[in-house]
Amino acid sequence: MNILLGILAIALLYLLYKLFYKKRGDEYSRDTSGYDRGTNSNEKEERPKDQPKKSVFSFFGRKNIEKPQIAKRQGLIARLFLAPLPFDDKAITWCANFLVIEKNILIDILRDTSKYYSRFRLGKRSGGFREISAPVTALLNIQKTIYKRTLLSANVHTSCTGFRQNVSVVDNAKPHLGKPHVLKVDIVDFFGSIKKSRIIKVFESFGYPSNISQVLAELCSFEGKLPQGAATSPALSNIVAYDMDVKLMSIAQKHNFTYTRYADDLTFSGENILFEEVLSEVNNIVKDEKFVIQRKKTRFLTEKKRKIVTGISISSGKKLMIPKSKKREVRKNVHYILTKGLTDHQRFIGSTDPSYLKRLLGYLNFWLMVEPDNDYVKKSIASLKKL
Repeated sequence: MNILLGILAIALLYLLYKLFYKKRGDEYSRDTSGYDRGTNSNEKEERPKDQPKKSVFSFFGRKNIEKPQIAKRQGLIARLFLAPLPFDDKAITWCANFLVIEKNILIDILRDTSKYYSRFRLGKRSGGFREISAPVTALLNIQKTIYKRTLLSANVHTSCTGFRQNVSVVDNAKPHLGKPHVLKVDIVDFFGSIKKSRIIKVFESFGYPSNISQVLAELCSFEGKLPQGAATSPALSNIVAYDMDVKLMSIAQKHNFTYTRYADDLTFSGENILFEEVLSEVNNIVKDEKFVIQRKKTRFLTEKKRKIVTGISISSGKKLMIPKSKKREVRKNVHYILTKGLTDHQRFIGSTDPSYLKRLLGYLNFWLMVEPDNDYVKKSIASLKKL
């Protein structure tokens, strides 16, 4: 009987030891200089943005699906019987130091990252909704740290115009001005097509060991893929798409075309584009890079067709312009707001969006960026700001 009690006492002490004792000697140093975060020396260093810009092409508001679910700390009994995490303990310790976060908090997040996301839908200009998985504050701060300390220094291809500092949709559309033929290709579920295994490889390419790369990739993933809404997703998508951009640029150069990519929008322009032949070449490369072309959104625009590239008209062939239909819509909304009042206008169009005026001003500023000499836009912005 005494022997049995002794065994039980030892087992209890061991469990308490595992629960509360921290092995300081096993902690990795905060110093990350030992990792060789190599980059491609053939490309000029570019820094992608950590957050995608909110669309200026739609006044849709957020539609909540689920409220944020925040991970709660497990009770004593529950923690004693939790299954071990599938990550190396030393890697977790190092990542906690690297991310400037308490190790026990990091462990709680790693146990179930899905509890640290808020899910909702945004309306798409083309109809339907886009699923957004936005990290709550605790995880968002971790992702911002990963972005600033690692992903910010990554090289992206020169053809990439999305999610980069000081680069916009204007830079994506401008190279295609004056080109008689334009081929527009869209990728299905661009972020969601990037699985966690590829994210791990990205961190390994920076020189991080496999065990640390797995922890960092877990913090940047949701349900095993790249989430649309995470602070790290835009930069990671550009890094993953680098090889695809290189191959697509080689096609463009072979045919003497111009190529740009804004997120999931691929644009080719030039003279005498043989649609089926070029699309087949593009499709083969996109498929090899584990992406899928959205056929129903593929557009081949010849000389007489209206040409819109990432929301900007290049049809004049001489200068960038806002599409006429969008101008009419905005002018009408501005007119009714200034003559009837914002409240009456929103009531008339059935809008309950509290940020309606802010969104309208945002689009007017975008319009001014595309057409900097437009006096109507300047006056409209000044008038609406007085409301």
